[in-house]
Amino acid sequence: MSSPSGELFSSLLYRVRELNQLPRNPDGEFVLYWMTACRRYHHNAALERCIQIALEMEKPLLIVEPVSIRHRWSSDRILTFFAQGLLDNNAIFEAKGLSYVPWVETHKETGNGLFRRLSRKSCAVVIDNYPTYLPRDIMDRASEICLVGLEAVDSNGILPMDLAEDAHLTAYSFRKHMQRNLTAALGTLPVHDSMASLEHDLRVDKNLIESTFESIGIEMTPYEWIWRVAQGGTIGAEACQPLSIDHEVSPVESERGGRFAALIKLQEFFESGLNRYDTGRNDVDDSASSGLSPWFHFGHLSTIEVVLGVFERCKWDPSMISIEDTGRGSRSGWWGLSEAHESFLDQIITWRELGFNFANFREDHMSIHSIPDWAKKSLRAHASDERQSYSFDDIENARTDDEIWNAAQRQLLNTGHIHNYLRMLWGKRILEWAPGPEIAAEWMIEINDRWALDGRDPNSYTGIFWVLGRHDRAWGPERPIFGKVRYMSSKNTRKKLALETYLERWSEGAPIQQ
Repeated sequence: MSSPSGELFSSLLYRVRELNQLPRNPDGEFVLYWMTACRRYHHNAALERCIQIALEMEKPLLIVEPVSIRHRWSSDRILTFFAQGLLDNNAIFEAKGLSYVPWVETHKETGNGLFRRLSRKSCAVVIDNYPTYLPRDIMDRASEICLVGLEAVDSNGILPMDLAEDAHLTAYSFRKHMQRNLTAALGTLPVHDSMASLEHDLRVDKNLIESTFESIGIEMTPYEWIWRVAQGGTIGAEACQPLSIDHEVSPVESERGGRFAALIKLQEFFESGLNRYDTGRNDVDDSASSGLSPWFHFGHLSTIEVVLGVFERCKWDPSMISIEDTGRGSRSGWWGLSEAHESFLDQIITWRELGFNFANFREDHMSIHSIPDWAKKSLRAHASDERQSYSFDDIENARTDDEIWNAAQRQLLNTGHIHNYLRMLWGKRILEWAPGPEIAAEWMIEINDRWALDGRDPNSYTGIFWVLGRHDRAWGPERPIFGKVRYMSSKNTRKKLALETYLERWSEGAPIQQ
C-alpha cells in the first residue's frame, strides 16, 4: 500500500527542518545523505527528500551510512546488528541504482572530520531527524559544522513530530492529537520506493567516490570486514576484538539485523499475532506482540510500513473513522476495526510516537526531572523509606531473591529484550531496590542501554520513566517507596501470567537460550 497522497514528494516539507541558514552549493559534486537513524531504503522521507533535491539541482546522490563506535554503549551486540543492516542496505541500494557507502569507525579510522569534509564537496546535505541519544547529538553537531545548506528530515512515524506544538504529558492527550491530525499526517508519508517511478540515473561515479575519500584522507570501510562482523560467533568476535567497545555484551545469535530478517518477523506477526494482539500480547510463552522493536530502533524497518500493512490487511480507509469520537482520545472504536487491530495501532502509533513527541520537545527526557510534579513530590516523600537493597552489580547480574525478576534480567542479558509485561515489573522492582528514585532511574538506563537491542531509544526512556510516573496518574493506596506511583509486584504478576515454562527457561544454570 503506497502513501495515500499518491504523489512522490507530495507533502514532505511537513517533515523537513532547516538546520542552518547556508545556501546550497551548485558547484558541489553531489547531494549528500548522512543516514544516521532511519537506516533503510523503504519508507524513508530523508532519502525521498534527497532525491527531490538531486533532481532539482541535476546532481547525483551519495548516501553514506556512518556507524560510530565512540559512544558509551557501543558493544559487539550493537555493532553486529548494525553490520547486518549494512549488508542488507548495500544489496538494496545497489539494486536500486543508488550510490551507497557503509562506513564504520574502527581502531584505525576514527572519522574525525569526515562529515565536514564531505559537506565541503556537497551541493546540499540531508540528515535524519531523530530526537535522542547519538543521532540527536550528531544532528546538533552537524548543524554547527556543515558547510552547505543542511536539512533534517523526520521519518520516525505516522505523525511528523513537528505537527505537535509541545510535549504531550499523557497518552490520552497524545491520542487526541493523533485523532485530530491523522488524516493530514497520512498525506505526508514517504512512499514505499522512492525510485520506483523515476528513470533518472542518480549514481555517483565510483572513481569519484574513491578519490573523494582519498582526498580527505579517510579510508573506506572494507566490505569484507563488515561481512565478518555481521557473521557473529567466532568470526565476528575476532573482527570486533581490536575495537575499543564493550566485548562483554555479545551478539544475539537468534536475532539478525537488517531489512530481510525484519520482513520475515513482520510476516510471522501478521499471520499469527496481529489478530489476537489484544488478548495475547502478554502471553510469555506465545506472545502476540510483534517483537519488531530492535529493527524499528536501528531504522531497518519503518513503523509506517507496518501500519500501512495493517491498513491493507484490514481494507481500512479514513472513511471508517468514527467522526463523533474524533479528538476525544478513545482507545477503542475510533478506527472502526477489531479490538486486536485497534489495540496494536494504539501501541505502534499512540504509545510509540508519544515517546518521540516527548523527546523532541523535552531535552530532559532522559532525566528524572521529566516526571510529573505529583510523582516527584510523592517519591521524594518516600525516599527514606526502608527498602531491601541490592548493589548495582547484583542487579545487573540477576542476583536477587526474586525468581521472576531474575528470569527477566537473564532474558535481557542473553537476548537483548525482556517480555513486554515483565519489562514493566523489571523497572518497578529496581525502584524498590535502588537507594533512591534518582539512582533507580540511572540504573535502569544503564542496564537497558547497555544490554537491550532496542535501548537508547525514545521508547526506552518512555518505559523507564513510566515506572516513575511519567505519562501516568497518581494511584492509591499510597505505599512505601512508591508513594502514589503505580505499584506492581512479582506476587501479583505470578497470579496474572502463566510463568512456569518461562521461569524454567531462564532459571539460573539453565542452558543459554536466545
